[in-house]
Amino acid sequence: MERIVFFTGAGAVENAWQPILTALEKDVGFEIDADGANCFLASLVYLLRFYSTGTFPDVDKHSKIFFEGVNKVKSKISEALLFAENNKQIRAQKELKDILFKFIFSTDNQATFVTTNWDTVINNAINEYRKSNYPKDDINIQFIHLHGCVKSPKSLYLPSEVVREPYRSFNDDEEMGRLHLEVSRAIELSNKTILYGLSLDPLDAELSITLEAGWSSPNLREIILINPDHKKISQRVKLLLDSKYPAKIIGYSPSNLEDKYEY
Repeated sequence: MERIVFFTGAGAVENAWQPILTALEKDVGFEIDADGANCFLASLVYLLRFYSTGTFPDVDKHSKIFFEGVNKVKSKISEALLFAENNKQIRAQKELKDILFKFIFSTDNQATFVTTNWDTVINNAINEYRKSNYPKDDINIQFIHLHGCVKSPKSLYLPSEVVREPYRSFNDDEEMGRLHLEVSRAIELSNKTILYGLSLDPLDAELSITLEAGWSSPNLREIILINPDHKKISQRVKLLLDSKYPAKIIGYSPSNLEDKYEY
């Protein structure tokens, strides 16, 4: 039996960023792309830290106003994503089904599903594909939403955020830490990690360290990268691997799962 951790990111969803951009453009007043959205959201995180640790006059008053503003941004993003998902404006990429049946769905595999996406597009698509393959099994696959979920807007993890932020409550921080520890432990126990539509962006250094901790394990044999830019991502993966536990790094283009590239 193979133990697999299957990660999905924005690249696994068609038009993944469009609802977010639409929501943010109303605030910034002009058209932006995903890079611009990341810059804007990361700046909010910086200011959350600034206000929560500031000592200037009326800091509590200003902090409260700013925190409420950030929560409104999260609510707008969540509403936009929910609307887009319900109206099929965002959907799973066409290759998802082929990826599942090639790498995941087997009676010999035990998989843990993790997503950094805020929406539930991939959750629903994978459960639909699984039920079509195993119609007698009506148990839904559970997902770990490592960066929060639209069902709870305040839980959305913004670019560059980490566990132990000074502006979070103790309970919220404990929950964030628990999720990251759970994911790291699942990786540690697995033989294979699959990263689909996930680029390991430098803004999310915490995700990289979570992977690094899990990959420092004698159980690890293979890391599969399914991404048009798998060569670039393979370099980021190599930086995270423990030399005591070497593993194969294999790249695939999402549009061609036959040709594999070893790094």
